Amino acid sequence: MADRADSNRELSHKRTITLEGYARDDGHYDIEAELIDVKNHDFPSRAHGQIKKNQPLHHMKVCVTVSEEMTILDASATTLAGPYNECPHGAENFQNLIGKSIQPGWKKIVAKAIGGRDGCTHITELMGPVATVAFQTIYGERAKRRRQEIQSDQEQAPMAAMIGMMNSCYALAEGSEAANWYWDIPQTDRRAKKES
Repeated sequence: MADRADSNRELSHKRTITLEGYARDDGHYDIEAELIDVKNHDFPSRAHGQIKKNQPLHHMKVCVTVSEEMTILDASATTLAGPYNECPHGAENFQNLIGKSIQPGWKKIVAKAIGGRDGCTHITELMGPVATVAFQTIYGERAKRRRQEIQSDQEQAPMAAMIGMMNSCYALAEGSEAANWYWDIPQTDRRAKKES
């Protein structure tokens, strides 16, 4: 890899993606996402005349309400800035996500529901991080409730409910220290798994 310290460089493009997950008092969750693209220079735009340095070229916001089971209950999206006059219409099919479940194959589900010629590439791309934040929000709230139930301020107890995450990354690979702790696998079971 080239050494960045030896290169003179100037920022050209900046994309900022912000996501927030909210637990609602009705037991559902709101996941909000915002994407903003800016350039570090002015440039001409056929639709807008001139786009100024740090003026959003793309600015999209989405909000989905999901159930505890990761089903989309409500969905809204808006395009506040886009390079073409037609861009705001790309958010109009976003409600097609209602009733869909965040699950394996989510990107294909999203592409079929809101992608392609009737959608917005940037809004579609946002739905990957939205799924991740939904997962983090829901599992974080479940862990918090579990700690409250056992009335303990100690570190999170093992969570059998997270079994679907086994082998999802290096740290949670079967037999790892973290995986054994999460799923409370006894030492004898660990040895048996390694020997088989």
